[in-house]
Amino acid sequence: MAMEITVKNETTIYANPTPLLVSRQAVFAGVVRASSGDLLAMFSIGQAFDAADMRAVVSRSCDGGVSWDAPQPLHHGTELASESFKPVVLPDGRILATGYVFKRPDMLTPIVDPETMALLPLRNRMSVSDDQGRTWTPPKEFSVEGAPLELSGPAVVLPSGRILAAAAPFHLGTEDHEGWIIASDDGGETWFRLSVFFASPGGHVAPWECRLCHLGDGRVAVIFWAYDLAAQINLDNHIVVSDDEGHSFGPAIRTGIMGQASGIMALGRDRMLTIHCHRETPVSLTVRALRLGPGSVQLEAECPIFGATSIASASNDIVNQFGSLRFGQPGLLRLAPDRVLATCWAVEDGQHVIKGFHLSLEAEK
Repeated sequence: MAMEITVKNETTIYANPTPLLVSRQAVFAGVVRASSGDLLAMFSIGQAFDAADMRAVVSRSCDGGVSWDAPQPLHHGTELASESFKPVVLPDGRILATGYVFKRPDMLTPIVDPETMALLPLRNRMSVSDDQGRTWTPPKEFSVEGAPLELSGPAVVLPSGRILAAAAPFHLGTEDHEGWIIASDDGGETWFRLSVFFASPGGHVAPWECRLCHLGDGRVAVIFWAYDLAAQINLDNHIVVSDDEGHSFGPAIRTGIMGQASGIMALGRDRMLTIHCHRETPVSLTVRALRLGPGSVQLEAECPIFGATSIASASNDIVNQFGSLRFGQPGLLRLAPDRVLATCWAVEDGQHVIKGFHLSLEAEK
């Protein structure tokens, strides 16, 4: 069924309230609805985009995402690290946060060495809240085969209770890139590699910013930013689909959508809502309704939320691209059958802020 997607209103989930006094830059948001009905936004705040004091925080909305409380820290650690977590609600009402940290030796060493392309140590961590996101366990490290996983998106919970997440072992070499599905059967305490959802010939294409959703009937879809490290170019967003709860995946489907970081939400067994950061001309944050076909996707509807050439990214190499981002990590949360909250971080008036956009989904007349 074709639909119409419209933006009803927008909100600022977080912006630095005192920008003339202190730098507080906010990025990498993930939003869930707790079992209480409150919405929780988890994101990171630091002095700068890649600062060594980038810490995870949680903000709460009690009115369906119209207004948001001041963010509270996920923990009170003082380690030099840049961290990012995303939440998922477990069947028993607890909230699991998973993500990663880059361990920082000092405040001035960058995450990526611009000459060698070497990365600082990346570690995966998890934390749990059993009181609707008000307090959290101290983040604890976990490892899947010793790989530094770019676990930048939220996990999903299958009807069986198994937790799945999608991530790529993160590095900037030109070979050996692939995407993993990792799984946990004990509430996120321990994880194992379940499958490889994507590996290109020669391993030149990295599946970054992976996002997954459960489509029903054992079907799991993953969308990702495909970047060719050998050619140093962005490819179109790819989607892969599993019919056996993530144990195996079919060939990657090239969507023809020239986006980078993206998000995904199930609309049915063969339909999904996606959101894409287009950082090369034409620049936009755009939501689309897509239908899966045999080896292809069909566009049913689309809605640009915002766009301007002034927020384009450099595209000559990946280090410059990472260093010039102006918006990213979009996500989607269903609030009602016909209402969705879209989120992202964006630079507004020189500040990194967390934005929310309330969308309406209506059948076309």
